[in-house]
Amino acid sequence: MVAAGIPADLILEEHRAMNTGENVIFSLPIIDAAIGLQNIRSVICLGNTWTARRYPMTLHRHWPGVEKMLLTVDSFATPRALWHTDAEFRRRMLHEWDKIEAYKARGFIADWPEV
Repeated sequence: MVAAGIPADLILEEHRAMNTGENVIFSLPIIDAAIGLQNIRSVICLGNTWTARRYPMTLHRHWPGVEKMLLTVDSFATPRALWHTDAEFRRRMLHEWDKIEAYKARGFIADWPEV
């Protein structure tokens, strides 16, 4: 991000999380201390295509009041629309899809957008 021109002092980092839920839980106090959660109206969720359903749902579970936007990035050469044609891309997508209902039932994630 610094190479793209974002000043280093504007970048907030969290280094303790072992999963997406912990990342959100540990990041909220960092954001609150630096900016104040009450001052934030919207956030951009950035992550891999195969986790694109789950990570904003995780964020919504812990921070429902903020508007969420979604942006995906991929390391696969396969175009996103053709994910099903790449064996590893397909495996990751389906593995993530299988987590959704179980994670909702355990309270790890919440419907987003709310249905």
